[in-house]
Amino acid sequence: MPAGPERDPLDALLDVFEEEQTADLIERFGQRGYAIWRDAPARERLVDPTSVGTVKGSCGDTISIAIAVAGERITATDFDTDGCASSLIAAATAATLARGLSLDTAVDIDEAAILAAVGRFPDDDRHCAYLAAAAVREAVHRWMIQGGALEAVNNAEHTAAAQADARADGR
Repeated sequence: MPAGPERDPLDALLDVFEEEQTADLIERFGQRGYAIWRDAPARERLVDPTSVGTVKGSCGDTISIAIAVAGERITATDFDTDGCASSLIAAATAATLARGLSLDTAVDIDEAAILAAVGRFPDDDRHCAYLAAAAVREAVHRWMIQGGALEAVNNAEHTAAAQADARADGR
């Protein structure tokens, strides 16, 4: 039987490293957490967010949550982090939880909701879930201060202009 092509030793080493990393992540976060980590790079990016909330923890990790808002509802989300796997999993989970919620409901996302959604999370990294929840609240807060106020002004101007047109037309 002819021998197959010889395998590059570097490829074999990388395969072993990847298997060890996968096993470690599954042990720390469970299958659900591992799937969140694995799938995060393939997410659809939010090109033009309405608002972004960024929080930096005492650990040095920074988490940003971006939201797109239509009316009073979060229609799309995205996230970024310069932190560890725990930060990435927490940020991805917070963004997923916020998508589709009203702004009032999204500010209620907390550390416990993120941890429950992941299922298993290392105790020493739970602060990452707190940071991700804080980033969602910051994004909503920024929208309410900047975008929400601006949208209210634009709506009021539109209404006033429509009323003025109606008066001018004698309606």
